[in-house]
Order: sequence, then C-alpha cells, then structure tokens
Amino acid sequence: MGFINKRKAQIAIEFVLVVGLAMVVLIVFAGVIYYLSFNYSEEKNINRLTDLGYSLQNELILASEVEPGYERTIIIPNKIGGINFSINQTDNDLVITYRSVELLFTIPQVNGKFDKGTNKISKTDANTIMIS
Repeated sequence: MGFINKRKAQIAIEFVLVVGLAMVVLIVFAGVIYYLSFNYSEEKNINRLTDLGYSLQNELILASEVEPGYERTIIIPNKIGGINFSINQTDNDLVITYRSVELLFTIPQVNGKFDKGTNKISKTDANTIMIS
C-alpha cells in the first residue's frame, strides 16, 4: 500500500514539474515574441519617418533645380502611423526626431521652416527657396 502512495506522489510531483517547466518555456517564448514584435514596430515607425524625410528632401532639391516661379503645397501630418515626431531645420539639414532617434537629411539653403500641417514651397528667384 505504501508503494502505491509513493508512486502516486512521484507522478504528481513529476506532473507539477513538467507543467511548471512548460509554463516557464511558454513565458520565455511569449517574452521573445513581444520583444521581436516591438522591435519590428519601432523599425516600421523609423522607416515611415525616413520616407517622410526623403520626400521633403526631394521636394526641396527639386525646387532648387527648377526655374523661378515654382510653387508646391505639401501637407505634413501631425502624426505618422499614430506616432508623434518633431521636425526641425538647421542651416542645410532637416532633422526629424522620434523618441531618441534623430534622422538627418541634407537640404539646399532655404528661407523658412517646415511645420506640421500645410507648407508652401516656392522658388522666388534663382537662389531663393521659401517655405511658408
């Protein structure tokens, strides 16, 4: 009789250990999946902002190469893909900031700066590009 009780206890302990190990493996697997999906999401956000930066850069390069009288209105959304970002300019650089990531794009010399919302790019004379 004692042998049967010991055998049942051993089976119960083995069952608890196997279930516990399976839970640990499942939790680790879920953590890895979460980490990978978070990184993928962040990469997608940065790619979206990179696309915006290249689009703005190309618009300004085009404006610098065409004849005076060029005018184009563009809209920069407040959020892209539901994420907040900021857009700033230095002398010849356009900087898009998302969290701690700064995306830098070289642009021609311009007067004015991009803001979220409607922006007008115009070339008033041979050397002047305006953003308003």
